[in-house]
Amino acid sequence: MPPNGFDVCLTHSPNRNSFDVEANKKVVKEYSLEDALNLIGFGKVQVEVSLFSGVLLMLVINETMGMSILTIASQCDFNTNSQEKAIMGAACFVGILIASYGWGYSSDSSGRRSVLFRATVSAVTFSFMSIFVSNFWLFVLLRFLTGIGIAGASATTYAYLGEFNTMKYRAVVINYASIFVGLSLVYSPVIAWLILPQTWSFSFFGIFDFRPWRLLILFNLLPGLIGSIWIWTLPETPKLYLSHGKDADALKVLYWIYERNTGKPSKDFEVKRLIPEADAAFIQTIQTKKTVWEIISSMWKQTVPLFKPPHALNYCVCCFVMFGLFFSSSGMGLWYPEIQNRLGFGTVNSQKTICGVINDKPNVTIDDTMEPVCNDEISTKTYIDSITLGGSYVVAYLLLGMIINPLGRKAVLAGALGISGACGLSLQWVDEPTAIVILFCGYLMLSGLCVSVLSGSVVDLIPTHLRGKAVCICLMIGRLGSVVGNNIIGAALETYCEVTFYIFSGLIILCSLLTLVLPI
Repeated sequence: MPPNGFDVCLTHSPNRNSFDVEANKKVVKEYSLEDALNLIGFGKVQVEVSLFSGVLLMLVINETMGMSILTIASQCDFNTNSQEKAIMGAACFVGILIASYGWGYSSDSSGRRSVLFRATVSAVTFSFMSIFVSNFWLFVLLRFLTGIGIAGASATTYAYLGEFNTMKYRAVVINYASIFVGLSLVYSPVIAWLILPQTWSFSFFGIFDFRPWRLLILFNLLPGLIGSIWIWTLPETPKLYLSHGKDADALKVLYWIYERNTGKPSKDFEVKRLIPEADAAFIQTIQTKKTVWEIISSMWKQTVPLFKPPHALNYCVCCFVMFGLFFSSSGMGLWYPEIQNRLGFGTVNSQKTICGVINDKPNVTIDDTMEPVCNDEISTKTYIDSITLGGSYVVAYLLLGMIINPLGRKAVLAGALGISGACGLSLQWVDEPTAIVILFCGYLMLSGLCVSVLSGSVVDLIPTHLRGKAVCICLMIGRLGSVVGNNIIGAALETYCEVTFYIFSGLIILCSLLTLVLPI
C-alpha cells in the first residue's frame, strides 16, 4: 500500500481535477502548481531563494562591471591604452555571449540547480586564477573563461527564482532580488576605495609584483564562493520537475517549502496530486542519448519555437530591447569610472561638459605617442560617483518594488527608458559637476533597472520548457550589446564624443517606444 493508505487504482471522475479512489471512496483533487504555491503562501523559502539569487547577481555584477575600476588600476601593470582597456572590459561579456545559450539549453534539460552550481564554481575558479597572471592576453583569456561561467549564473538565476514564486509575487520578488545589483555597484567601489589607495607591493616569486588591484579581484569573487556553497541547501524548482514529468519530485519540493514556510508537517498539506505539465515530445528529447551533432540539432529544434508564432513578435522585441539596455547601461557603464576620473582631474578650475573635458584634455592613461610615464591614480571623486551610482540603483529598486504592480511592467519600462534617454541627451549641454553626476546616474541606472523587469517579462511570456533558453538567448543578445557599446566608446569617445552620446541616448528612446507593443 502507498504511504497515504490510498489504493493505487484511480479512475477519472467527471471533474477533471479530481479522482475517485475506489478503496475508500475519498476524493484526491489535482492542483496546479500555481494554486499549490498560493496555498503555501509567501514565506521563508521564497526569502531565502531571493537572497541566494541576490548573491549570485552580485557575482555577475562584480565580475563584469567591477572591471570598470580594475581596468584603470591595472593599466600600469599591463601597459594598456584605451582600446586595450575596452578589450579587457569586454572579455567577460564575450564569454557570456558565447556560452549563454549552452547554459540555457542545459538548464532546461538537466535542471536549474545543477547549472547554477557548475556555472558558479567555474566562474569563481577562473576569476581566482586571473589574480596570478602577469600577461595581458592571458589575463583577457581568463576573464573570457570567467564570463563563460558567469553566463550560466546570469540567466538561470532569474528562472530559478521565478519558479519558486506565484505570478502574483514574481515580478516584485525578482525586482527585490535585483537590489543586489545596486548593492554590488556600491560594494565594488567601496572595497576598491579601501584597497587601491594602499601602496604596498611584493614580488610574487619574481614573476610579477602583487599589487592591491589583484586583491580586489578576490573580494569581487567572494559572493560566488558563498553562492556555490549555499546552493547545496536548496532544491530544484518544482516547475522544472513538472516540465520533466517528475510530478512526485515536484510534490516533494512543495512539501519541503510547506514545512519551511509554515512549520507544520507535510502530511497536513492538502495538496496530494499536481496537474501534469510535461510535454511528451520534450521529455523524449531530453531522455534520448545523443551525439554532438544531435545535441546541436536538438538545441536548434528547441529554439525555433521561440521565433515562431505565438512567441516570435514579443520575443524579438524583448531581445532588441535587451540589446539596447545592455548597450547603454553596461557598455557605457564600463566607462563611467573612467569618464568620471577624467572629469575629476579636468574640472578643477572650470566647468565643462563631459565632451568638453574629453575633447580638450589628453587621455590621462598611457598613450602610444607619449613617453611611458604611467599614472593609475583614481580620484576620490571617481569612487564617490561610483558609489552614488550604486546607491541610486538600490533606492530605485526599492521604489520599483512599490510601483511595478500598481503601474504595470509596460508603463514602468516605457517611462523609465524614456527618462533615461532624456538624461543621456541632456549630458550634451550640462556643465555643472553635480548635475552631470545626477544625469549620468539617471541615464545608466534607469536603463539598467529595466533589465530585471524585462527578464521577468520573458519568464512570464515563454512556456517553462523553453524558458531557460529564452532568458539565456535574450540576455546573450543583451551581452552582445555590452560588447558593442563598450568597444564603440573605446574607439569613438575621444574623437566623436557628441555623436557617441546621441547614439546611446537615441537607442534607449527607441527601446522605450518598442516596449509599448509587449503584452505585459
